[in-house]
Amino acid sequence: MRIGIDGRWFFRGNPSGRVVVRKLLEEMILHHPEHDYFVFLSRRDGDQTFPFPGRAVNLLYLPGANGLLSNCLFLPWRARKLKLDACLSFYFSPPAGHFKKIVWINDVIFLEFPEYFTWRERLYFCPLRLLSRRADRICTLSRSEKERMARLGFAPAEKIVPVALGVDEAYAPAAQHDPRKLLEVKAHYGLPDRFLLYVGRLNERKNILHLLEAFRALKNNDMRLVLAGDVDWKMFDLNGKIGELGLGERVLLLGRIPDADLPGLYALAAVFCYLSFAEGFGLPPLEAMASGVPVVISACDSLPEVCGPAGTYVDPDQPAGIARAIDTLMSDPHLREEKRALGLERARSFTWKQSVETLLGVFHDMLSQ
Repeated sequence: MRIGIDGRWFFRGNPSGRVVVRKLLEEMILHHPEHDYFVFLSRRDGDQTFPFPGRAVNLLYLPGANGLLSNCLFLPWRARKLKLDACLSFYFSPPAGHFKKIVWINDVIFLEFPEYFTWRERLYFCPLRLLSRRADRICTLSRSEKERMARLGFAPAEKIVPVALGVDEAYAPAAQHDPRKLLEVKAHYGLPDRFLLYVGRLNERKNILHLLEAFRALKNNDMRLVLAGDVDWKMFDLNGKIGELGLGERVLLLGRIPDADLPGLYALAAVFCYLSFAEGFGLPPLEAMASGVPVVISACDSLPEVCGPAGTYVDPDQPAGIARAIDTLMSDPHLREEKRALGLERARSFTWKQSVETLLGVFHDMLSQ
């Protein structure tokens, strides 16, 4: 097949989007060389080195940094000239073209919970529904997200295909890491011996406030809380709230962590907490499970689908219940080991190989029709 792939997120974009594009491209190019790949990148990234060269890999640079304009104007024109069989785009499907159009949309949480998004973001997402009608298939991250799309009338269920994400092999229990690397990560970030960890954006949807309140209510006052991620637009005064709750130096704010340090950070944690009000998938809990760390997560949306029996589920609106769940895990070594083992087993079922096989199956199905 002659497959076009929208690769604008390969060098830029939010962390989760960059992971998805990079891992899908890596798996397809390295393990499915029977196809010809035409990777569409932004012209402003022309000086960047693409790490997966090959005979079947063709890099094409499109003008414009805006994904909507790029996918609607420039990509279809180039795809027609290249005589592509199919093209995978992210979020915005090309409105026309003599090729099969497959669009990847992580989630449509903005439709159900508009309060978590800026007016600029909501305006930017407005064309999604209309353009998705022009797509032959929509790929999303989970069965629960497929159900949300169908329930909200975004697209008919038969048009939507869940493609679960994988977890990188770099995420592994502490015993499988180089001890020197772990010591470097611990020293560089000033990590304590035992800490709770959250990795992701710091915003209202991720429920950081109730995480802080639950942390304050813990019986174990020796624990520290480590928050790793950038502060988003809609967020309370984090440092002010930490002081108001009397947590002082018990909370460590790390900001965004480089990809190379993330596996070590996960592996050093005692418990991982992810209390989102809404999620399309939930890659950080999966990475934590692969790192041998028990997870305390919200019992909502896709998180039970991802974590299965390995998760310790809580009501995200109940800080007291969250605190009890964390205290129970920390005080019961047998339960903690059981959840740790279940998490490792669960994480092994999420691979990028399986993600790409599902995705290529969509391509084959479309072309067979």
